[in-house]
Amino acid sequence: PAPMVLELADVQPTMLGQGLRGKVMRAVERFVLSRTALLVTTSPGFVRNYFTPLQKYTGPLFLLENKVYPSDGITAQPEADPLTPPHRLPARGGRPWVIGLFGAFRCRRSIELMRELAARFPDRLHFYLRGYPSGTDAAGIAALLEGMPNLEWGGAYQYPSDLADIYGRIDFNWTFDFADAGANSKWLLPNRIYEGGLFGCPALADASTETGQWVTDHAAGWIFSEPIESSLATFLEKLTESEWLEKQATCAQLPKFLTCGEADYAALSVALTRLASGKAAFDI
Repeated sequence: PAPMVLELADVQPTMLGQGLRGKVMRAVERFVLSRTALLVTTSPGFVRNYFTPLQKYTGPLFLLENKVYPSDGITAQPEADPLTPPHRLPARGGRPWVIGLFGAFRCRRSIELMRELAARFPDRLHFYLRGYPSGTDAAGIAALLEGMPNLEWGGAYQYPSDLADIYGRIDFNWTFDFADAGANSKWLLPNRIYEGGLFGCPALADASTETGQWVTDHAAGWIFSEPIESSLATFLEKLTESEWLEKQATCAQLPKFLTCGEADYAALSVALTRLASGKAAFDI
């Protein structure tokens, strides 16, 4: 009799399979969804491409995006480090552009792309990665992180206290994800677009994804179409400092509610309180 709230933050490949296993898993999920008082998910792409057309879910829905939370007190920039480039000082005095990727590294193609670009632009690009290899190919991804002087892996970091420091060291936020291309990777909205947005760091995104649409809607970076390798290379060859500064100024003006989760969690708390008291999650 208790109301059930179901949180689904990803659509795993198993759930899209056309064989018996996939069909059984979707049937079980539909059974659960039919008895769910509220579905919580992280991207409208999941609703538009999976829950509505495949699972026929029409019940109450709460969008809890992967925004920075808690965010209070973390937006102040760290003290200047004399051994690192000044914050937001792109490509001056011969300094290379710095591209950052932070989090769990599950996307082998992203790391391979970075290695290709690092080799192609040894003096113009520097990649700064923090986090850890994850997923079924963690060992292979870890091996790819080695042996390139301008591909720097700085290890794990603390969330959210280290965000200001790591985003303050980069000029571009790498938001590509090809780990489950055409499905989950295309539909999700990753943590890093909100983190980079909070610190005014322009994103590099795939034009064909929900992430690319978010970046476009908020003018929060640049988007690229396949072949990504050549599209990125051409962009990086032609980019001027003034173009970067103009985009970064736009990113710095993003309203906090787009990147920080306090208001969303407060609204979810209200919905849960209503359910617990026997009411519908939302007023109709």
